[in-house]
Amino acid sequence: MDSAASLLEAYRRDRRRLLGFLLSSAGGRAVDLSRVDLDAVSADYALDCVASGAQFDASEATRRYFDDRRYPIMTSSPSGNSYFLLSRPEGSGSPPKKVAPDIGPEPPAEENSSRARKHSDSFEVAVNIQGASYVLKDLNLANTSPQHAKEMDLLSLGLPRLNAELSDDDLRETAYEVLLASLFVSGKLYFAEEKREKKPKFLKGLRSKTEGSNSAPQMENYYTHHLDLIRANVLEELLLFSASRECSMSETLRIVLSKLKNTEDWVVSVPDGRIEVLTIIERYNTRLSAAPKKFGLKGETYHWTQSYHFNSRLYEKLLSSVFDMLEDGQLVEEADEILETMKLTWPILGITQKLHDALYAWALFQKTDLQIQKLKLHNNVREAELYIDSFVCSVEGFGSNGTLNLVDSALLKINMWCHRQLKNYHLYFSQANCSIFESMLNLVLLTAANLTDDDEEAMLIGTSLGSTPESTLIHILVVRSIQAAYKNALISADGQSKAEFKHPLILLASELKLLVEKECSAFSPVLHKYYPEAGRVALTVFHLLYGQQLELFLEGSDHSESLKEILGASNSFELCIAQKLYSMYGEAAGSSLSNFLKPYMIDRFSSPIILQWLHAQHENVLEWTKRTIEIEDWEPLSVHRKLATSMVEVFRIVEETIDQFFNSSLPLDIVHLRSLLIGITSSLQVYLLHMENQQVSRATLLPVAPVLTRYAESVNPFAKRKLIEPAVREEKVANKLNNLTVPKLCVKLNTLQYIRDQLDTIEEGIKQSWVDVQSAVGLLDYLSCMTSEGATSKSSPSDESIDELFTIFDDVRRTAVNITDTILNFIGTRAVFWDMRDLLLFSLYRTSVESARMEIFIPTIEQVLDQVCDLIVDVLRDRVVLRVFQACMEGFIWVLLDGGPSRAFLETDVNLMKDDLAMLKDLFIAEGQGLPSDVIEKEAKLAQQILDLYVLKADTIIDLLMKASEHMSHHLEPATARRRNVHDVHTLLRVLCHKKDNGASTFLKIQYHLPRSSDYDDVPVKDAPSKVPIFSDMLNRGASFNWSETGQQSFRIMKKKLQEASWQ
Repeated sequence: MDSAASLLEAYRRDRRRLLGFLLSSAGGRAVDLSRVDLDAVSADYALDCVASGAQFDASEATRRYFDDRRYPIMTSSPSGNSYFLLSRPEGSGSPPKKVAPDIGPEPPAEENSSRARKHSDSFEVAVNIQGASYVLKDLNLANTSPQHAKEMDLLSLGLPRLNAELSDDDLRETAYEVLLASLFVSGKLYFAEEKREKKPKFLKGLRSKTEGSNSAPQMENYYTHHLDLIRANVLEELLLFSASRECSMSETLRIVLSKLKNTEDWVVSVPDGRIEVLTIIERYNTRLSAAPKKFGLKGETYHWTQSYHFNSRLYEKLLSSVFDMLEDGQLVEEADEILETMKLTWPILGITQKLHDALYAWALFQKTDLQIQKLKLHNNVREAELYIDSFVCSVEGFGSNGTLNLVDSALLKINMWCHRQLKNYHLYFSQANCSIFESMLNLVLLTAANLTDDDEEAMLIGTSLGSTPESTLIHILVVRSIQAAYKNALISADGQSKAEFKHPLILLASELKLLVEKECSAFSPVLHKYYPEAGRVALTVFHLLYGQQLELFLEGSDHSESLKEILGASNSFELCIAQKLYSMYGEAAGSSLSNFLKPYMIDRFSSPIILQWLHAQHENVLEWTKRTIEIEDWEPLSVHRKLATSMVEVFRIVEETIDQFFNSSLPLDIVHLRSLLIGITSSLQVYLLHMENQQVSRATLLPVAPVLTRYAESVNPFAKRKLIEPAVREEKVANKLNNLTVPKLCVKLNTLQYIRDQLDTIEEGIKQSWVDVQSAVGLLDYLSCMTSEGATSKSSPSDESIDELFTIFDDVRRTAVNITDTILNFIGTRAVFWDMRDLLLFSLYRTSVESARMEIFIPTIEQVLDQVCDLIVDVLRDRVVLRVFQACMEGFIWVLLDGGPSRAFLETDVNLMKDDLAMLKDLFIAEGQGLPSDVIEKEAKLAQQILDLYVLKADTIIDLLMKASEHMSHHLEPATARRRNVHDVHTLLRVLCHKKDNGASTFLKIQYHLPRSSDYDDVPVKDAPSKVPIFSDMLNRGASFNWSETGQQSFRIMKKKLQEASWQ
């Protein structure tokens, strides 16, 4: 608004400069323009003066300016009769065949009218009628169908035409003088010769813009003459055209008024002549005023009834002053004060309260951006009603003309305009102006009994029998509005489909869902107050219209590639309809409208499509799983996510499949769910199987027990020793071990834990999504029950059957747990028996205990633990550390029992070894931050017991060995560190082998024929033969000791089993 005002001011400023430049040399000499209002100078006159060289006359220029404003703007065409119209030429059609009506607001077109839309966004009027609903008196015109209403000029009251030459500005000037006269008569305004009283602010808006700022005498004279001309035209309208032709003075009056209209004669006439003219006019008016009153109303005058069309127009001009000139359609702050002041004009103009209400409502109707106003139509006495009936207005329609009184005409036009807006309320209204919608509905419902619709029988959904006029009208409005909204949505979807490359049905479903939301949130709550079935009607029409379009598509022989998306969008739209119906009406589904609700039966078309899609997705996921696991290097994904990248990718694809499955908006059943779960399980099982195949047996890491020897010092240091050669591992096993380092094993453990956690998350998500699916199924069943009058729907799968489906995930969990246990059993052995074998197993206590203590190897063990704690997830950390400690204990025991010929211990070495064991235990307890102390003590118990054996005398150990042989099982199993017992034969025999004691050496020499330790050189080896030849030879020899019968039998059994066993 500010930019428009500034632009207009700039235009006026440039116009004044241009006129000043043109007139500066008009007529051959300079013209004094200091006292000339250039805004009121005719540009055509100025150009004529310049072209002809005539002298410039300011009064003539001003007169030409105001005369030009009374006629349409002409163009300089050769015919001289071309002019600009107020209407748009492209929509005007053929030239009119009849006389044009008064210039007024252009009536809106039926559709897409910017004027009508502007009204719909701004016009609001609430009707408050005392007593019964207002009924139009002329039922022939009241029963106006919408088709006939299109022919009406809804923005014109239809008052009789004015015969005098009075423009809108002239009427505004006259209204202003009427108001001044009313103020003067009431004593609220005085005129003094020496000082003019300041007029109220609101009176300025009534004056014509002809009242410029120039105070030059010649301009004042012109304004005076112009006002005289207006007054003459007013008198002509009041006394001649509105008066009875039978009056004998009419011809005399005509002559007098012609003199009055001739301003030049009037100015030069003598005062007596003027008095005579005014006396004749007064005498004529007195005779008219003496005519008998028609209705006997207080203050009634002749001009009330004979000049009602003129008086009504004047009052309309007065009412226009309540609107702000700078902000179109907004009321000024002094609106109430202005309306109160206007009541002073009622005795002059013959306005009653009811006429004021009707005319004020009409003024509001013609303005925009209004707030809520109230129209009160008072029930007048019979005389007042007859008086109002005399205000005849013509209503054009039906191909002929009819008449109504002014109040009825105003209400009919407002009502029909509102009716037209309400028949497409989705276009004109929204949540923001919903109160305007309700106000218009109230107004239309006042005359619901008088409104008809010629096409009611041809509607998509007709009204039920016995419906009230109000419910019938609302039913019609709802159906018509939704049909119009659907048509616009259809056009919009068709246009968008070409730009977005989507099928129109997909876009149409989205558009209609928005309309349904708008209908249920903005309009249905209002309509429900008057017609409870309004929401059901609206949703049924939406469902029916889209269903017709969908049926045409599905009946086609060739279904497009976007069939799945179309079915999903259609099902989503149908679920939206069902959900809104249920939220509005609950279980009360019975209604005559249910016959129009025909379910789309999407599942008949979608079920095979979903299965085909799932099969294709499963193949893609499986192929991707195989590809990504084959290139996996088992490096951590990031510092914070220490798991395999491949597993993250697999679950990403699985989750995308799940999301697409549930977001397809298609009807799903338990068959589809089972297929989805099978596909997920298959991919994960393939992944886990690959991980399992990458593992090697833990036994491959354990060193083969070296040759059993008895302690004996070398007699000849230069004698040649037997070298124990290591066995070479298979290349395949060696390659696998290269990919089974401790860091990679930690990543694998993390990945397995991630699989279990993520599987739980996926299961929970699928179950929650399935609940939503069941809710959708329930809504579709609800819709089916409505159409089948309560027929039972197919039963949904129970929670037990759904839970049973998910047991398929338990297979994946079990496999993941088994592989986790395998890796846990492997990782400690890998760290101790493979990575630290040279530093720990083959170096600890070698040659002597004092020269190779445990403290030398503690930093290496700490480094392994730090690496594990940095990589492993918290939930697995303690389990991995425990397995490392178990492997350390197993290695420590291996050194004590299977350390080979280079390890022999004295009783004095035991305290040092116990200190080393305590040091190792403290490392894993980590001052309470590591493993629990009771767990450490439990795992270190066997090592402690073996150290205690080394403290015993050789004879004591030999006695224990003999007793153990007597109780030895006939089914001897190979002894391993994890299956050893401190009192079993294997342990006791090996303690004797590594004990620096001559008695033990003699016993082993005589009984077992073990070679001397000094005869062998056990350099660090990575492997050894699976059989120990020297020990096999030893078992073939007899025993020289005096064994008991039981002892000898047990010893023979032991020799036999040891022959068959592979020592590890």
